Order: sequence, then structure tokens, then C-alpha cells
Amino acid sequence: MNENKIFKIVKTWKIKKTPEYREFRCAKCQRKIRKAWHVWLNKGGFKLEIHFCNKCFKEVKGKK
Repeated sequence: MNENKIFKIVKTWKIKKTPEYREFRCAKCQRKIRKAWHVWLNKGGFKLEIHFCNKCFKEVKGKK
């Protein structure tokens, strides 16, 4: 798994100051999803849980 590729996706997020309660959104395509791949990224002093739909997970993992 290419952590640099994932971290570039994270940098595009528009993070709100207040927490949100909602369905998952794919980190890459932003589709709402009920089931998600959970990927943990530990980079730049941050530990992030990132969610991907099946399609985007395969792309990020390098199967496509």
C-alpha cells in the first residue's frame, strides 16, 4: 500500500472543526458507503483512519 498516495488524498479533505456523525465516505471518490475498507495511516505525526469503497481501495492498493 502506497502511504504517500493515500496521504495526498488526505490533504485534499476539507476538515470541519466540529465532529460529524454520518455514514462513511470514501476518502478518494467521496461516495457515501455503509461498508468500507479501513486503512490506518501513521505519517507526519498523525494517526488517521481512512475509509475506501471497494473500487477506490483496489486502485490505491495497486490492483488496477
